[in-house]
Amino acid sequence: MMCSSAGVGGYHRRYDVFISFRGEDTRTNFISHLHSALINKKIRVYRDYDINRGDDVWPSLAKAISDSHISLVVFSQNYASSKWCLQELVKIMECRREHGQVVIPVFYQIDPSHVRKQTGSYEKAFAQHDQDRSNQLTGCCWRDALTQAASIAGWDSRTQKDDSEVIQNIVNDVLQKLYPQYTIELKGIVGIEETCKHLESLLKKVRVIGIWGIGGVGKTTIAKALFAKLFLQYDNACFLENVREESKRVGLKSLHDKLVSELLKGENPVSSVVGSTFLMSILSSKRVFIVLDDVDHFEQLEYLCGEHSGLGEGIRLIITTRDKHLLSGRVDKIYEIKEWKYKESLELLCLNAFKQGHPQMGYEGLSDRAVHYAGGIPLALKVLGLHLYSRSREFWECTLRKLEKHPNEDILNVLKVSYDGLDDLEKKIFLDISFFLNMRGKNEVIKILDASGFYAASGIQVLEDKALITVGLGNRILMHDLLQDMGLEIVRQECKENPERRSRLMGNEAYDVLKNKKGTAAVEGITLDWFPIDFQFRANTFNGMTKLRFLQLYTPSSERSHTVHHHTVLDAVSDELRYLEWIGFPFKSLPQTFCAKFLVEIYMPHSNVEELWHGVQDLVNLELIDLSECKQLMKLPDLSRASKLTTVYLSGCESLCVVHSSLLSLETLVHLRLNRCKKLKSLKVEKHLGILQDLYVNGCSSLTEFSVSSELMKWLDLSQTGIKILHSSIGRLSNLLSLNLEGLRLENLPNELSCLTSLKRLKISKNGLVINKEKLHVLCDGLVSLRRLQLKDCYALSELPDNIINLSLLRVLILDGSSIERLPSNIKHLLELRILSLENCRKLQFLPELPSSILQLHVNNCTSLAMVSNLRTFSTDKEDKQWSISFKNGTKLNEYSLICIMEDIHFTMAMAAFNNELQRRFGNNPEDYFYSSVDVCLPGSNVPRMFTYRSTESSLAIELPGYDKRSNLIGLFYSMVLSPSDNMVLQHGAKVQGQCYQANGTAVGYPVTWSLKAISKLNSDHVFVRYDPFQSNFIRDCSEQNLYFKFYVTTASGECDDLISVKECGLHLLCCSDSQFHSLLSELDTEQNQLGNRMNGRLLDALKL
Repeated sequence: MMCSSAGVGGYHRRYDVFISFRGEDTRTNFISHLHSALINKKIRVYRDYDINRGDDVWPSLAKAISDSHISLVVFSQNYASSKWCLQELVKIMECRREHGQVVIPVFYQIDPSHVRKQTGSYEKAFAQHDQDRSNQLTGCCWRDALTQAASIAGWDSRTQKDDSEVIQNIVNDVLQKLYPQYTIELKGIVGIEETCKHLESLLKKVRVIGIWGIGGVGKTTIAKALFAKLFLQYDNACFLENVREESKRVGLKSLHDKLVSELLKGENPVSSVVGSTFLMSILSSKRVFIVLDDVDHFEQLEYLCGEHSGLGEGIRLIITTRDKHLLSGRVDKIYEIKEWKYKESLELLCLNAFKQGHPQMGYEGLSDRAVHYAGGIPLALKVLGLHLYSRSREFWECTLRKLEKHPNEDILNVLKVSYDGLDDLEKKIFLDISFFLNMRGKNEVIKILDASGFYAASGIQVLEDKALITVGLGNRILMHDLLQDMGLEIVRQECKENPERRSRLMGNEAYDVLKNKKGTAAVEGITLDWFPIDFQFRANTFNGMTKLRFLQLYTPSSERSHTVHHHTVLDAVSDELRYLEWIGFPFKSLPQTFCAKFLVEIYMPHSNVEELWHGVQDLVNLELIDLSECKQLMKLPDLSRASKLTTVYLSGCESLCVVHSSLLSLETLVHLRLNRCKKLKSLKVEKHLGILQDLYVNGCSSLTEFSVSSELMKWLDLSQTGIKILHSSIGRLSNLLSLNLEGLRLENLPNELSCLTSLKRLKISKNGLVINKEKLHVLCDGLVSLRRLQLKDCYALSELPDNIINLSLLRVLILDGSSIERLPSNIKHLLELRILSLENCRKLQFLPELPSSILQLHVNNCTSLAMVSNLRTFSTDKEDKQWSISFKNGTKLNEYSLICIMEDIHFTMAMAAFNNELQRRFGNNPEDYFYSSVDVCLPGSNVPRMFTYRSTESSLAIELPGYDKRSNLIGLFYSMVLSPSDNMVLQHGAKVQGQCYQANGTAVGYPVTWSLKAISKLNSDHVFVRYDPFQSNFIRDCSEQNLYFKFYVTTASGECDDLISVKECGLHLLCCSDSQFHSLLSELDTEQNQLGNRMNGRLLDALKL
């Protein structure tokens, strides 16, 4: 239990404060009020009055001084006239000098200089003392003590409004020193300041905050730190620690009484009968701070603090819990404490393992493994770090290998608290997820578990509320590695010595049970992703496992043909099976006796099956069949009784000739994939299917007859099939989002395509005569939702229609290999266009002004291109963007166009660097920001003139500005000229790299790399330019002033200068002083949050381009 009276840290001394004062000056007024104020704050005070002065009293008085944390010395007019006061002061200063005792001087109605210099009344007092010869030796000690004490920063009552203000300041000062903002324990927590700062700002806006997260993630630690930082600002404060355990140990009534006692300062004689609502009403006019730590039941909240609506405006309440549901409707804001990122995790581990913020030399790899094991859980990082402190590398290695099999018990016990709070069905759901269903889709998991009668929807919600799982991208269920390890350990504890008596098996223990045929009715699930090459499945391999619900096996392709099996191996498999996953299933079919009544999913890709089973099965629960890449599969069974079947994957079933009619008759079918079924010739259905949403038949090269439609169809891929006639009924697919017609030799493109008003993606390629300007005009009138239009190798397309601007949402336009000669001038109005690709458009002659939204422009091998309009459209402000501009092999581009392009690109890079610097300085999360970059390729033989440093070799030296001006560096631009050899054919893995070095050869930063794709198939010299958003950070922090850069070509096997060489290289340092930066910032167009055209010259001048 921890409340404000106990503070944040533990104390071993008897008193908090010793007050030294002159009674006749201050006892009945100032000291009396000060004493009361300290007592009201639960501060343990020793006062040296009401004592009969005498020699026998001094030992107890001296001991009281020694046993106090703080000494308050109240200097008044007559303080120095008391020998007792001076003797106390000497002892106090001795304790300060020898034991670090805190001393706070208070100058009550006296000038501090009189005390320090012993003038005024103090001079008179010492004149009296000096008359007594027995005081001559001690007088020097008294004077020294006064001088030293008066030199300590304290409180001068003369500068305050009244005594009450002085007392309040003294009490706050004492509290600050007794309860420091961060105790030693809390100082060791990395990054806690930022979290506390955020929570503190929230408390200014809301009254009740719930801090929620997985066990061990630091909820209590953060709440303690926040309490320690803020409680002094409140009239009353209480931190009830570990409510979950304490309510079991002493009961809620005792906890409530403790809360009442702390908040009412123990002065209410009927506190034991004060209800929470009445208590809050009493405190409604005060500023109150309460923390209820580790709450796990609604009853605790109701008993301790009542309803949210009953809290006064000045009350602030923080609740920490592992159960999010407890907070619903009871707090104003839920603050989730998430797992730590790698950098902070490594620092915390190292602080505990090495007593420093980074790994000790030689322990880098081991530290990395330890951090990944802990998975961002601070408790695990701290426990593991302390366990590994001062240990050898061998000990670290052994420990980390051990943890793979046996979780750390201290960590496990903390995490298991949440599991222990689940009911029996919720525990089964947790264990099934930890063994079999982690990273699966939430809806899929619910269906599988519901087939076992687990009421999974509510159970999964409980697990999520208790932070035992999360639901991530794609609605997938994710379980933290440590929680998954906990699940495995819980099952291991069911029967340590006999795995066959456990409910779930995996790995070596699963293999041992299968090999020795030791299965029992206790086994509900098996997961095993390997088999030795000589393993033999026998008819009785699964005997005895009558309750088996999950079966997950994997036979690698290299072992399938070598493994000897009995075809009746699954005869004995439990009829209770809900989930069957056997990748590489080695048999031709499932046995006659196989029962699929309760099966929800059959997942058997890459198997040897020729037919799934013979006859008709009762498949009332079956929802998914995946037989992808089953090369020998020739036919499907009758699926007419699969009344819930939604998904069938048959990709790569190369022997499948026909699809059973029952499949396309199912009213429940949503997803059907038949891509690369090369022998499939026909796919037709007479009726309009109800809910089929996606159909993939791409790569079915023999498919010539196709007629399938559905009102809910969203994705249809007919690419690389033998279809020549596209039926006009395709226009009925009113909800279609994506249509792929690549590689079809269509005789005609029906005008009904323009009826697909929901279509977002359309791909057509190698349909030479099907797409022309007129046909595209028809499509542009109707396809108003298009985001991506791909028309590759459409030879009949020589011009885009003017109504292309109807596609106002278009983001990607790919016209590679078409006969386009010029783009319409109104293309600049496609303001959402991000990517424009015109590669191999060999008739393209002119490129007009492009929309300001363009990020990627690929104009490679446009051999007739002679002129490019102004590309200053790239200058529009963009954040989180990656520019890529390529005019590779544009041999007819005139010099003026090339110069203009390069000037515009330089402005684009300056803009990107400026925006990146803006984010670094003022962004909310600069570490998580995706910074902009620029990549450019142009024909040319020289590094552009605007580059400050240029060299006719593959390396160059630069001199950095002085360290005092280094902060002005906001960007670094690279340039190089690549010269290919004749008939250049680069090897796989070829790349060009640029690396910065110090004079001694030490690399600075990381290499800047141009990939094989970027540098391949050059027919002449080309200029490459790059802006990398991070390199300037390394250069700016470099201690050396003289650096050199080297550019070189490599392949996976080494140098290949004979194929391509770096002819020239260049570097430009982009600098901007603080005054220039803020001046440019003030020019920002606040309405559109972008730099206007009037800024172009200003930016270029300021950034010295």
